Parts: sequence; structure tokens; C-alpha cells
Amino acid sequence: MKPKMYALMLGIIALLTFNTANALTDLRVISKPVPSATIKDPNPLSLMTAKQFLTLTPQKYQELTGKKMNLVQKVEFKMVQHKVKKMVRRGDVVTMADVQKKFEDMSSMNVLGFLLGLILGPVGVIIALILKETGDVGADTVRWSLYGLLIWLAIVLLVVLI
Repeated sequence: MKPKMYALMLGIIALLTFNTANALTDLRVISKPVPSATIKDPNPLSLMTAKQFLTLTPQKYQELTGKKMNLVQKVEFKMVQHKVKKMVRRGDVVTMADVQKKFEDMSSMNVLGFLLGLILGPVGVIIALILKETGDVGADTVRWSLYGLLIWLAIVLLVVLI
């Protein structure tokens, strides 16, 4: 009885471990093409002029993109509108693809720059400036190091005042 039980257990283990039933089958997933009416333009600003962009409100922008904006993104949106307004006043050529890229770049956080400013304070900002001059990092690193420096200064003031 024991050899039969060992053989049965060995057979079950072999079936579970070495299952070759699907070895020669090929699974192909064929998806149906999506109707063009349901595809939204990935860049809603591409069909818009600079003057139309300047009249947008954050609520209208949310309706265009279908994404909800938080308070920081709304402030950044207004900052980008202000920059575009200055560019229009100067007579510069404003492309909406560049505006969309600026808005997306403003909303992305640079962790390296933020940590430099937060941990090292003014020294971190100087390091970020040196790294920017050498071309190792972009201007967003310096901006985020300044944000980190502001928080560092707030912490230092709290410690000194308490």
C-alpha cells in the first residue's frame, strides 16, 4: 500500500510541476479597433490659440482634459497663463505644445533638488546651482532646491523660536 501511495503522490507532484499541456499552444489577443470618436486628443491645447488659452479657467481646463486638478496644479496653471500672457505682450511666438510641456514640467517634482535644499539648506542650493552650471541637472532642480530651502528655513525658525 505504501509504494502505491508514494507513486500516486509522485505522479500528482509531477503533473502539477511539469504540466506540458500548454507547451505548444499560442495565445494571441486581438483587440478591436477603438472608434475614433472615443479617442480624446492627448494634447487638448493643440487646437487652441494663445488668446483662447488665456481665457481658460481651471474648471474649463479640467473639462477639456478630463482630469481633476488639485490646488497646486491650479496655481501652476495660473502661473503658466501669466507666462504666456507675458510672451504674447512681448510678441514672441507661442506654441501650445510648448505650453502643455511647461505645464507638465511644473507639476513634476524634482526629488534631488528638494532633498538638497531640505537637508543641506543654503549649501544645497549652491550645490544645485553648480550642478546646473555644469549641465548635469536642469533648472527645475534649482527651483525645487529653493522650495526645500524654504521648508528648511521654516524648520530652523521654529526651532530657534521654541
